[in-house]
Amino acid sequence: MDQFNQTSLGGFILFSLSNFPFHLKVFGFLAFLMMYLITLFTNFLLIIAVKINPKLKTPLYFFLTNLAFIDICFTTTVVPKILVNTLTEDNSISLLECGVQMHFHLTLGCTECFLLAVMAYDRFAAICRPLHYNTIMSRRTCICLVAVSWTSSFINSIIHVIYTFQMSFCRSHFVPAAAAAASACRPL
Repeated sequence: MDQFNQTSLGGFILFSLSNFPFHLKVFGFLAFLMMYLITLFTNFLLIIAVKINPKLKTPLYFFLTNLAFIDICFTTTVVPKILVNTLTEDNSISLLECGVQMHFHLTLGCTECFLLAVMAYDRFAAICRPLHYNTIMSRRTCICLVAVSWTSSFINSIIHVIYTFQMSFCRSHFVPAAAAAASACRPL
């Protein structure tokens, strides 16, 4: 009979910015915040421009607005936690938060890949079949392609998260900075 370490962890402790002086943490916070706000602003601007302009009601811009929405959500899954951990002394993330963040991150990343493939097919149809383009890429087809992308990505990420969190976490619950992790994984 196999015995596993069933120690229950409350979460993980992130060491990424814990050793830096406070003024550098504030600078990092402001840099991340500015990049986050610029990302949100430009993507919202793209979505609004496509919704307002009737000439942009084509499949290409439909897919671009979906990519802009994915970019907004993608950055929102990670950056707010980074901003909180940058300035606070509590650099931990609970197991539930980690699972939810992992799920959304995987879903959005996979959906982005599928949408880029759909956009490649859209450009192929526009270039190679210009006379049939409107029948090939109808509004209904575009909506179905986006729905299949989202649905398959959601199911894929659920499966990955479920299998990941069924594993036992028997090592340290401290997550080192990227440089320390890279040096710790080098072969001797």
